[in-house]
Amino acid sequence: MIEEPLNDDQWAKKIIEQNNAESVFTTVDLGRLIYQAMLWKRYLPRVQPFYAVKSNPDLNILRSLMILGVNFDCASKGEIQQILDLGGDPSQIIYANPAKGFEHINYAREKDVRLMTFDNMTELKKIMKHFPEAELVLRISSNDTMSLLPFGYKFGARKDDAIALIAACVEMNAKLVGISFHVGSGCYSPVAFIDTLHRAREMFNEAEKHGLNLTLLDIGGGFPGDDEGSISFSEIASAIAPVIDSLFPPSIEVIAEPGRFFCTSTTTVALQIYAKRDYVVRRVDPETNEITEIKETQYYCPDGVYGNFNNIIYDHAKPICRPLTEPPLDALLFNSTFFGPTCDSIDVIAKNISFPDLNLGDWVYFSNMGAYTIAAGSCFNGFERPPIYYGILLYKALS
Repeated sequence: MIEEPLNDDQWAKKIIEQNNAESVFTTVDLGRLIYQAMLWKRYLPRVQPFYAVKSNPDLNILRSLMILGVNFDCASKGEIQQILDLGGDPSQIIYANPAKGFEHINYAREKDVRLMTFDNMTELKKIMKHFPEAELVLRISSNDTMSLLPFGYKFGARKDDAIALIAACVEMNAKLVGISFHVGSGCYSPVAFIDTLHRAREMFNEAEKHGLNLTLLDIGGGFPGDDEGSISFSEIASAIAPVIDSLFPPSIEVIAEPGRFFCTSTTTVALQIYAKRDYVVRRVDPETNEITEIKETQYYCPDGVYGNFNNIIYDHAKPICRPLTEPPLDALLFNSTFFGPTCDSIDVIAKNISFPDLNLGDWVYFSNMGAYTIAAGSCFNGFERPPIYYGILLYKALS
């Protein structure tokens, strides 16, 4: 039976009570990785996940996933080294960056990380020069019109180019083993996967015309990691699993590159309010010149868009702010904005939301902060990254 973890706010309260926590901290529930791995096995049992390290390269998350039998999607020498240093085998890695730097590809050859992607002739020739033994996966363009972060402009060979590349692999005696695609990060429709699965099948057929026996299909990432969006992982997986089986026989190995699916729900950020002011927002109607005044309460928090909340800028995230102490049901709500700690005006983590009144020293928290947060955070303006508390929360059975 799959089990679901209890709420994160109870853990945050316990940390505050027992550890005299500083004004900001992060919790990482490694047990959530177990839950996500079980979900994956339930809905996509045929597909071997290769975790996208870029989404969250936290060492304890990587260790836990390795124990759970998850493999890894790496995009650089640094990420490859990180997995190997943790005891990973080169066969557990796909070097899934279609545009590889010279020193990075040479490092992959040195460490015998053979499985890698490409999407153009120049890259194919470079690989054949620096790593002719590589096992190549041709990345084709996808239907990425249904994703928050489409990749098609940057990566993926269109149909005519893909056909030419398959022929070039035969001519150059390159070891082409499979086809890959990525529908874009934050996909909100299974149609994108289904359309591109048919495109991939066409490329398998094209390879067969040239006498090639492809053995690998990589369906990329884009799977949601929480239930706050318009579609769930189970809905996408249930729609695409039978399509995979109908288009690709059991002899074809199928892998994927989920990132946010695994790490999003592991992480909660807790923040203590350290400054507050009342502000009047004045808006002018462009037609009547009538001025409307809106009172707003502004709060200042010790983490922002240069830290964990960089996902607001880079990942189109809309983190949900919640009070750590549940307010009374009849509590008044006020128009509120929450700022990060830096002196940059763009450092806003929640704007114009209805929120109960807070005092200095009160706490708020943000759940589902594991993906594309700490991975790109900085110490801008001298604000250090918050401490991280790891644990495995108690679980309750799904009904």
